[in-house]
Amino acid sequence: MRKTLPKKEFNTMRIIDNILNLLIESIRLRWKFFIFCLLAVYWFAALQLSGIVGENFMSPILSPSQTSQQNVVSDGIEKVKKLIEQGKKDFSLKRGLSLIETAYAQEDNITARSYIVFDLESGDVILEKNSRQRMPIASLTKLMSATIALDLAENDLIKVSEKAAGTDPTKIGVVEGQKMATNELLHAALMTSANDAVEVLEEGIDNIYGEGTFVWAMNEKAKYLGLSNSHFDNPQGFDGKTNYATAEDLAILTHYALSNYQQIAEITQKDYYFLPEDSRHKQFDLYNWNGLLGVYPGVQGVKIGNTREAEYTTIVVSQRSGKSLGVVLLGAESILQRDLEASILLDAGFAKKYGLSPARISETDLKAKYSTWKYWR
Repeated sequence: MRKTLPKKEFNTMRIIDNILNLLIESIRLRWKFFIFCLLAVYWFAALQLSGIVGENFMSPILSPSQTSQQNVVSDGIEKVKKLIEQGKKDFSLKRGLSLIETAYAQEDNITARSYIVFDLESGDVILEKNSRQRMPIASLTKLMSATIALDLAENDLIKVSEKAAGTDPTKIGVVEGQKMATNELLHAALMTSANDAVEVLEEGIDNIYGEGTFVWAMNEKAKYLGLSNSHFDNPQGFDGKTNYATAEDLAILTHYALSNYQQIAEITQKDYYFLPEDSRHKQFDLYNWNGLLGVYPGVQGVKIGNTREAEYTTIVVSQRSGKSLGVVLLGAESILQRDLEASILLDAGFAKKYGLSPARISETDLKAKYSTWKYWR
């Protein structure tokens, strides 16, 4: 009589038998896979030697930030750091015990979400509101971009790409295939806040040092200057979760840029700049959208901005009676409010610190200035 295994033992034997079959099949498939991989590597190597496939064809897929870091490292990270870590950075903001945030009745009407009024010589903070709060800053980003362009630009002429020509406004309308000088692009970036001009600058730098270098250098510069509450993910100032700064950090950046880059200081004071047509590019009319230039006494720039999330932003520097004050204002409701409130803060700063009479700029004064802009709507 045939002996029958108990049900439990029979099931165990079936499981063991299945496992053995799986192992045998796995080994068989692994050998096939191993042979396939050897053939694939040989095939790719042959294609690379023949020049059909580039060296980076089999590189691992990285995130944009990882790719930027990898490219910068491969193209000379130490050289880039040496170039951007230049200039005096001994300026710091000082807050005294007598600081009063709302010292003047006019300041009660300030609607901007954040601001700081500071002395460019002593670093004294005269007035402030939410100055350490991280906020979107729009095109104030371009002030950092300008310093990087001047640090790293090697070729004076940069060819405009299809991508740069198609960059979202604000733009001056650069033309694909045409060439522009670094100085011309800086005028467009700082005066007219041209996003396409900044894109040309970024691509020109990245073509020299590796893709992603420009934005990486912006953040390295921020670390170098101690801007612990600032980060950049694009050079134009488009809204993004990782593109932000504080009024306090921007005050320090403003002093650094104006003190160490004469070209920036000169460009930001200009109300208008004309680039005539030549063999390299078409003509451009560059207006400075800083509404206080030529309106508030002694204004010397610096930069304005506007995006949906940042609303209206500005950095303004004025020199009166040999004394220089700066205002960084973030999150104003309109262009008019931005410029009007910046003028009120300058008045309050000069009065509080130096006893100077207020300029009392009116809406009528500002609207008259806006009407002189050719492309004003």
